[in-house]
Amino acid sequence: MSKKTLIILFVLFPLVIGLACRFSSKADPTATPTEEPVVKIATEPPVIPTESKSPEKQDEPTSPPQVEVSQDLVVLNQGDLFQEGSEVFIGYLINNPSSDILYEDVEFTIDFYNSTGGLIDSSYTYLPSFYPNSSYGITGFIFLSDENVTVASAEISWTFSGTSSARASENPFTTDKLRYWENSGYPLVTGKIVNNSPKTYTKFMANILCFGNDDNIVGGGSAYLDFVHLNDYAGFITYVDAYDEVARVEAYPAFTYSSKVIDKTDFTSEISIIDENFIYKNDMGWFYGGLILKNETESALQDNYVQITFYDKDDDIITTGSGYLSILLPGDSVGISPWISTPPDDSIYARYDILLLPGKADTGYELSSNPFKVDSAAISSDSTYEVIVNFTNTYSKQVSDLDVYVLVYNVAGKIIGGGDTWVSDPTPAGGKVEVEVWVSYPYSETVASVKAWVIPSYWTDFE
Repeated sequence: MSKKTLIILFVLFPLVIGLACRFSSKADPTATPTEEPVVKIATEPPVIPTESKSPEKQDEPTSPPQVEVSQDLVVLNQGDLFQEGSEVFIGYLINNPSSDILYEDVEFTIDFYNSTGGLIDSSYTYLPSFYPNSSYGITGFIFLSDENVTVASAEISWTFSGTSSARASENPFTTDKLRYWENSGYPLVTGKIVNNSPKTYTKFMANILCFGNDDNIVGGGSAYLDFVHLNDYAGFITYVDAYDEVARVEAYPAFTYSSKVIDKTDFTSEISIIDENFIYKNDMGWFYGGLILKNETESALQDNYVQITFYDKDDDIITTGSGYLSILLPGDSVGISPWISTPPDDSIYARYDILLLPGKADTGYELSSNPFKVDSAAISSDSTYEVIVNFTNTYSKQVSDLDVYVLVYNVAGKIIGGGDTWVSDPTPAGGKVEVEVWVSYPYSETVASVKAWVIPSYWTDFE
């Protein structure tokens, strides 16, 4: 039976090994240029016109041009073409059979044609490095403006900017604990991206292919991850489109053009967790909670990330959460309530753990301490899911673009949720601001107390 869902991307862009620390809690609690070769592989030989035309205006078809085929990368598996209304999908498994050549800046193009060979649309995938003796899954998705248009065939081609010797280079990523969840017709894939190198990486991704019982590609998707520590793993969850019954899934981790390498190994001394609590409510199928992070250094830390990974009793990942702080000032503490993806509807929660990635130290930052004083924070009289925060800018300069974070607590003093917003208007020196922050927490809980924090953002200007 066919099952599909719209692709949802999120960012949302581990085992304790070495000095990278995973905080665990149970129950509730990173040449030689060549000519750019081009390879084209078609689902079925389309008739290619000399000039691409729209479906409404097409010349008489001509014979396909001769294509130079280069023995660089090869197609191991080519899926069927699926079209459901305006959604069209095809998947390919591409292999680099070389044992010592790394292909650089590879661009994959999938062209979709109608029955007369007219080009309808194209999709693109970019890969900074295609490692030797490795495979990569390519997913081609297009959304038609007119669902009455029929896509008859698809063709994949690729180019690359050059090659380099890769004797000492290999993909540092592998996968583990991959699992496909039916999720009542909105399928999800969860799993671990394992980093087998002594370096920490940021902003990477994994393309995902779904395979049927006959090993044919029947769907796919992609996941984006903020970071993975050295010799550790990062959990992920992502929606996929599945157009037939799925027997197994594979994930193909890779760097992106936004990826960065972090050489340091100590991630435990710069930021600490002052308080944390995450809870699962079966009636809603959602996770709620938050944590308070403290900068233990004497420098401002820029671009700080947190990952929360949730597991079932078999240690399968059921969902993940992520948070981000642009600036964490020296000695300052900030509470955040990370965005947590909805887990599969048939998952059973057992435990969670937390990973932190402290940002880059900025010794010359404008502020050495937090000048934004929270005067009050309380639930609004109009809505129990709205917190009114009042704060004062005690700095000597006007400041624009500030982030406001809120955590809410129950009568037992446990974090049960929170929210955040921003203030874009300039706040003059000595100026006071009132801001509304929408918070999320279980409706079965009662908010007994509220805490709020105001900090600079990436966009903050001091005038």
